[in-house]
Amino acid sequence: MAGRASLSRGALAAFGDPLPFRSPTPPQLPGYIPIEASVPCAEPFDDRDWLFSVDWDGARALLFVDPGGAVRIQGEMPGDLARRFPDVAAPAAVRGGRGAVLDGVIAVLDSEGRPDLAGFGRRLAAGPAAAADLPAVYLCSDVLHLDGHSTLGWPLDRRLEALSQLTGESDSLQTPDHVRGRGAALAAAAAGRGLAALLARRASAPYRPGVASPDRLRIALSNQTTCVVAGFVPQRRGGTRMILGEHVAGRLTFAGHVDGPRDRLVEGWLAQRVSDLTVSATPLEGVQPVKATWIRPTLTATVRHNGRSSGGALLRPTLLAVRDDVDPRWCVQRPAVAGPLQQTAGTRFSPTLLMPLPLGDATFMPQVKR
Repeated sequence: MAGRASLSRGALAAFGDPLPFRSPTPPQLPGYIPIEASVPCAEPFDDRDWLFSVDWDGARALLFVDPGGAVRIQGEMPGDLARRFPDVAAPAAVRGGRGAVLDGVIAVLDSEGRPDLAGFGRRLAAGPAAAADLPAVYLCSDVLHLDGHSTLGWPLDRRLEALSQLTGESDSLQTPDHVRGRGAALAAAAAGRGLAALLARRASAPYRPGVASPDRLRIALSNQTTCVVAGFVPQRRGGTRMILGEHVAGRLTFAGHVDGPRDRLVEGWLAQRVSDLTVSATPLEGVQPVKATWIRPTLTATVRHNGRSSGGALLRPTLLAVRDDVDPRWCVQRPAVAGPLQQTAGTRFSPTLLMPLPLGDATFMPQVKR
């Protein structure tokens, strides 16, 4: 073709041996994946386009397992959680020696397979030394990378099918089941077991790293939330009250007070952390100076409460766990969205209660280490 240079095979042969144009081998696993967050949903609902599961209380974490079985655990905060939870990391090889990145929750369970947040708080404070008394379990809910390829763009249905082929019978690495369409029945069964929330995910949705996805809804079954710990006020009878904060419209605002931990192990751990975090001024906007020890907004507290005041503060909160595994930037006070049927039909959403689900079966409840 005129005006275009080309080399024939004969011309290339004149250069001698072929040049080494082999491409480098890409890494089997990515270095980092931002975690997809949930949007609060006002009520349980039934919809065949959605999958429902228990939203397990614990540390949200991604499990990076290379083909040789080596494990790295990425949480919401910087650092490798594998050092803090070696009982999860050590046996985390997936079937067939395949490389994968799993999404899920590190939890401490009670004797009935329910998340034990108080036990989880003690485990955070004690570290690996408490693994024998407070063993952790990794509860898988998604696969984000498999055999050297990203699965983020796959629909959830396809990702869960791939996940079902990866996990075996280990107590430390489990995949609790989900149901399609029957969110109201699962909510009733889960609430009866004292579980805090459900997770609703659209079956056709991709994984959206680093954002609160409209296709990932958290349906609260109790008044429970996680707040930033902003400071401490000493009590006359001993102990302290923690000053809580939440992000509202981009500002860290006052969310209430809660009595501090009474567990000596957690108290000691917290005192050590606070000594490294103390600041001279309140991190909360619009709060008048009081006699308090203020800290950088790094620690969080999961609390159960009795609703909110007209100004948005939590009413009579009780402490469940003090934590350093939650990213405080995600402690946002957000109004709950309507269920998808209400959003599309424009009518009042009233879910239908179906037959009770066998939530006590092994497919729904994680297995407890003995």
